[in-house]
Amino acid sequence: MATPPPHPNTPQGNPFAPQGGYAPNGAQAYGSYGTQDAYGAQNSAYGQNPYAQAPYPQNPAAPAAQNPAYGQNPQAHAPAPAGGYAYQAAPPLTPACRICAAQPARDMTIRQHTGLLVAMRFSKMEGPFCRSCATAIHREMTTKTLAGGWWSPVSLIAFTPLTLLWNLYVRTKIRKLPQQAMPSPTGIVMDQGKPIAQRPLAYVFLLLPLLWLAVYISN
Repeated sequence: MATPPPHPNTPQGNPFAPQGGYAPNGAQAYGSYGTQDAYGAQNSAYGQNPYAQAPYPQNPAAPAAQNPAYGQNPQAHAPAPAGGYAYQAAPPLTPACRICAAQPARDMTIRQHTGLLVAMRFSKMEGPFCRSCATAIHREMTTKTLAGGWWSPVSLIAFTPLTLLWNLYVRTKIRKLPQQAMPSPTGIVMDQGKPIAQRPLAYVFLLLPLLWLAVYISN
């Protein structure tokens, strides 16, 4: 018996072969996922955004911008360059004399004590004073203390000697002050007068024993 001829539309080869590019066992007919497909196009890998843009190219000649460190002020001014203008703090102001406004001056307190028979009086002058004004005030108040500070028992024993010792300490501070290089800006000049040792009132206290002797004799 003769074999009939094959039908013209019957495919040649294995009739169980995959048709239309279908591949079993997970193989893809037009290229695996993440590789080039049949048309030469590159598929995106899993987990990547196919629409992401490429990074903008940087200028290799420009230095990379640095972010400010944590805790620093990005608007802080850079230090002044060497040889340029730099801010300098003003020198501290020295006190001026309260009498003539001359400089230099120094804070000090000069005291005076007057002892009366039934009362006492305390006086003082507070600085700052320059050397010239302090010398004039010191001579005047110390001389008055030597002349009138003995005329009460308490003043004789305590307050007059303490006042004289205090003024002696102030005298050491006055001597440390330099002389004024410039005249007084106010034009006020105190007369220093003679030194204490050359003033007659400074020796009134020598008459005190004679006075107490006269009071004792009269009683």
